Amino acid sequence: MIKVYARENGKTQVREIVSSSDFPSGVVWVDMFAPSPEEMDMVEDHLHIELPNKSEIWKNHILNRLYTENSVAYMTAALINKIKTPYPETVAVTFLLGKTFFLTMRDIDPTSFKNFSDRLQKQGSLFETPANLAEGLFEEMIVRVAHNSEQLVDTLDELSHSIFATDVFEDDKPRNTTHVMKVALKNLGNAADLNSKINESLHAISRMLVFFKQSTSAHPATDSCIDILIMDVQALITQTAFLSDKVTFQLDATLGMINVEQNLIIKIFSIVTVFFLPATLVSSIYGMNFGHMPELDWVWGYPFALALMVLCAIVPHVYFKRKGWL
Repeated sequence: MIKVYARENGKTQVREIVSSSDFPSGVVWVDMFAPSPEEMDMVEDHLHIELPNKSEIWKNHILNRLYTENSVAYMTAALINKIKTPYPETVAVTFLLGKTFFLTMRDIDPTSFKNFSDRLQKQGSLFETPANLAEGLFEEMIVRVAHNSEQLVDTLDELSHSIFATDVFEDDKPRNTTHVMKVALKNLGNAADLNSKINESLHAISRMLVFFKQSTSAHPATDSCIDILIMDVQALITQTAFLSDKVTFQLDATLGMINVEQNLIIKIFSIVTVFFLPATLVSSIYGMNFGHMPELDWVWGYPFALALMVLCAIVPHVYFKRKGWL
């Protein structure tokens, strides 16, 4: 699908292109979403440029290749997709900046593109040149990444509350504790994956902005805006490093909590063993085959042995209680 944004009667209008005859005059932005080979040929003929195919886009993304050809700047950045799923991914998006046009090629539909489209139609006068259009779209992309990063901060705060909740290790909630820790581990893994994707996207955008600034060095006003965007990206990269440390801390804390729970379980089994050990000793004594054991002839010998077993279990319990081990 091809959408073009053109100046008409002092306003920016959006139009979907089906054939080459649909191209209006005054086109400022060509947005190509999952274009077919026929659509790519049509745009190439209209703008007199050469568009990279999907394999070239992927290669440029992997190699971080940014270049200028025939006065057209070719830029590729990684944007985050499927952010609300357990498996977010980064997808390459290509930007072409010419003297009279701005073109984007993408196979995903990021929120930043929708937001910028609405902004462009309402405030088209703010984007007089292709460089202004590119700067505005890049700004929306960074704002969206910042929003995703803030959502991740909120997620980690909620995880922190669940991990360090005061009632997690109450004696009457052993199963609840195990469930909480399992959920925390899963969510921490998802958070770490998302944070790494955000970091990857920010680094790609940062490199692209530096190249973009070099390509528009003749526009001081645009350069100052780009400098601000670069500083914003660097601040977000610093935040992702902090979030990575926070994820690591919470992961260590979760594993520590699991170890504590396991130690509590082992402690219970150890205490039960200690309680029954003296009673076992008593029963073993009376199970010996000695010829002279006076208690065997007592009328109350059996109750005496049982009482002695109970007493041997109570004494360690009282002792452990006083020591604070229970």
